[in-house]
Formats: sequence, C-alpha cells, structure tokens
Amino acid sequence: MRIKNISIENFNPLVCVPIVDTTIEASLSTAKTLVEDGVEVIEWRLDYLKELDNVRALDEGLKEMASICYYSILIGTIRTTKEGGKADFDEAKMKKYLSLIAKSKTCDFVDVEYYTYENPKEVVSALKKLGQNVICSHHDFDETPEDDTTFTLLEEMESSECDVVKMAVMPQTTSDVTRFMDISNAFANETGKLVITMSMGELGKVSRYAGSVTGSCITFGSFNQESAPGQVDY
Repeated sequence: MRIKNISIENFNPLVCVPIVDTTIEASLSTAKTLVEDGVEVIEWRLDYLKELDNVRALDEGLKEMASICYYSILIGTIRTTKEGGKADFDEAKMKKYLSLIAKSKTCDFVDVEYYTYENPKEVVSALKKLGQNVICSHHDFDETPEDDTTFTLLEEMESSECDVVKMAVMPQTTSDVTRFMDISNAFANETGKLVITMSMGELGKVSRYAGSVTGSCITFGSFNQESAPGQVDY
C-alpha cells in the first residue's frame, strides 16, 4: 500500500508517533515539530482533547492537521475509557465521530477498536463507503490470549473490509512475548494482510523493535508522553 509516496509494507515497519496533547493548538504545534523532524506517520489521539465535544473546532483542527501532515501519513484515533483511552463515548456517539472524521477527508486512516461494536463489519463497511482507509484494532490490556484465540481474532478482523489489522496484548511471561511474535509472523506471511502487532509493557518492549521479524508494517514511538504501556521514545 502506498500513501503520500510512502510505502507501507509488512516486515518493513514505519515509526508512528502518537500526539496526546490535550488541546488542538498544542497538538498542531507538536505535529509541526514532528513533521519538521521527518516523522513519516503521525497518530492524532483525539480522545485526549479537551475540545473533543466541540465538533466545529474539531473539524477545523482536523483540516489544519491534514495541512501540516501533507507529506506524512495521518491516523485519526478516538479511544473510549473501556478501550484504554480518554473519551466517554457510547457506540452511537463513536460512530458519529468516526463518520465525521471520514467525511472531513483529512485522515489517511481511522482506527476502529473492532470488538467494542455490536456489528463491527457494518462500521468498517460504512467508513469504506465514505472513502476512508480503516485500521481494525484489538487491545487486550490484561493478558496474551492462547494462540488459537489470537489467530482467530486476527482472522475475524481481516474478514472485514479493513486495510490494516492491529493487535496489542499484555504479556505476563517472556513466552507470551515470543509466541505472540510467532503468531504475528505467521499471520503476516499466510494472509499478506497489512498488520501491526505488539506486546505491551516493559516485558513486551522487544516486540516494538522487531517488526522486521514479526511482520509489522508500523511500530509506535512516543514523543513527550507514551500513549500505551511500554512505548519507547521515537
């Protein structure tokens, strides 16, 4: 997949830097710094914004952010508190905001936390009809599921119309890390689907460096503040 003359491919991970500022103004300033530093992929964590409920300000902010990220890939993400984020949204409100982002034509990808929806395939399909590239995500902040379960979850997300499958898990042992890395490698090789995987926390840090082995097309590095446990400085 190629966006803005940047190639996105498994086993050759790009570094994505999340912006977690609490105001639009600060977010735009951070984006300018990152772009000037040559960051190729930027994720705007909109759920951190105090102005999130101000739809007009958000729409204008998205347009300004898209202008700043003219040569960088921009991912728009809103996570609820249940998904490890900051937004207090129900399903209907989240769908409204995802649609707003898609209709604004500002983000190269929008991130959808797949298993929080009653019918996630319909959510993905609706966004694709609006011309929006979609990352389907699943985060498990408690454990690393058994191998068969993990592969099934990845396959279910792949069966939607999404462009990228993303999964992040929490390891309890070193073997959790290595077996999840093996599953990621197998999934990337067997399906050819663009994939992003990582083990979180201190124990899982090695997976963030190992995308060329696990198959990940993107890995995440923090700027000033991490957006997930174990994230390293970009």
